[in-house]
Amino acid sequence: MRHRLVYILLLLAFTLTADADNLGYSKEKPLIFGIDADYAPMEFVDEHGVPQGFDIEFTQRLMSRMDIPFTYAPNSWANIAGDVLNGKVDLGMMVYSPYRKDLTNYSHAVFRLYYQIVYKKNSKVRFGLREVKGKKIALMKSRPLVDTLANAGATPIIVNDLVKAFFDLDKGKYDAVICFRYQARYHLEKSNFTNLASSDLALTPREYCYVSHSKELIDAINEMLDRMETDGEIEDVYGNIKAAFGKNVIPMWVWIFLATIIIAGLITMIEQQRRAKKRILSEMMRAKKSEELKDIFLSNLSHALRTPLNAIIGFSDLLLNSSNSQMPEDEQKELLELINNNGLQLLHLINELLSLSDIIGNSQTFERTVTDIVQAMSEYASETRMQLKERVEIRVEEPVGGLRAFIDAKLLRLVTMHMLDNARLYTSDGTITLAYYRKDDGLYVEVRDTGSGLPDKLKENIFALLSDRNTYIQEETPGLGLSICKAIIDKVGGKVGVTDNKESGRGSIFWFWTPVKILT
Repeated sequence: MRHRLVYILLLLAFTLTADADNLGYSKEKPLIFGIDADYAPMEFVDEHGVPQGFDIEFTQRLMSRMDIPFTYAPNSWANIAGDVLNGKVDLGMMVYSPYRKDLTNYSHAVFRLYYQIVYKKNSKVRFGLREVKGKKIALMKSRPLVDTLANAGATPIIVNDLVKAFFDLDKGKYDAVICFRYQARYHLEKSNFTNLASSDLALTPREYCYVSHSKELIDAINEMLDRMETDGEIEDVYGNIKAAFGKNVIPMWVWIFLATIIIAGLITMIEQQRRAKKRILSEMMRAKKSEELKDIFLSNLSHALRTPLNAIIGFSDLLLNSSNSQMPEDEQKELLELINNNGLQLLHLINELLSLSDIIGNSQTFERTVTDIVQAMSEYASETRMQLKERVEIRVEEPVGGLRAFIDAKLLRLVTMHMLDNARLYTSDGTITLAYYRKDDGLYVEVRDTGSGLPDKLKENIFALLSDRNTYIQEETPGLGLSICKAIIDKVGGKVGVTDNKESGRGSIFWFWTPVKILT
């Protein structure tokens, strides 16, 4: 009797364990996986009635690893979505929606979906969110996207058949169609829409997840997804989307980061080939005509480049090594903003280096034309005024009777705007004054501010920051802008300088004089 009881208990324990492993699903009662019968290339039913697509392949692998028998329930998307949310089917795949998060259970993101906008190639408008105002935009039902388009002034039109929407777009029924990137590539290639083009939209990517009424099932799927990602099985299946349909799943900030690394590599090559005539750094080194200045310049420039690069690499490594569950979304956004800001800072430095190289290397020429100085200065002041801090105002002191001169308008704008930008950045309250007048057969321009003034260590060599040892480009220094100003003014035979604003008791006065023919 005792042996029989032990046998029964062991059999019961084995049965319960088996049920627990596969969450109660069996061959007699398989998991029902609801699929969209017409959602190529992710999931669809072919002409033979057989389910196909990337979701099908990946779910087969997932269920096999979890030892869960399952069967398919193909249907239209409208019915499948309702069946999943109502629990009529056990599992489906769906784009995460904050509006549905309390109605069902979502898994971790299997991968992310990026938006594209499809339009006619002969359209005069290059579509983006800023250009959709007043336009008829077709899209599959998506409340967040509909809200975004409505806020942008567009007319969203919900469609149920994406392929038909592309044909209607080709006939002129809509101005554009918005869908996910892989859908655009797949259907444009499959149906050979030679008159349609697509481009990326700056919208937040959406997460593609498993969804079920059973939290226990989703928890088990999450655990298995982590293992499959580690094993590379997710990339093995969904990576084919990138290969087959040209899908780029890398966010834009990563491309910016990679481009920054490439630029940094080019600069390193320039440093190693100092004597090469066409390299930016060699042009600047020949202009300095000093081997010592070459070494100082490279040392300081390397310091300036390392600062944003270290930030970009460090923050991106932190993102790559942290899963979504480990890092809150607001922290991820903050890190991405830091990466973007440092990338822009590095790009700005490279652009300034290129400008300085063009000027010193004689590739920048100056074309003199008749210029209304009064009108030009007024435009510069207006442009600066829109960027001023709240307690700062800008004034213009102009000569009586107007002033016209035979001068290069690009030269005038570049130097004047650099000095105005410098004053704007270092003035938190008070006044910025732009003054100009005829002087010694030329044009004299000065920018006075009531800002923080120049640190003593920068006063003697503010226009050539990279030529002094230990004078790095940092937040408290004005970068290469003033060096560019001096290079331009030197090239046309002018003068440039800076003094303390003694009249106001604070701030600085930046000025330049250039020989020009005054007409009035």
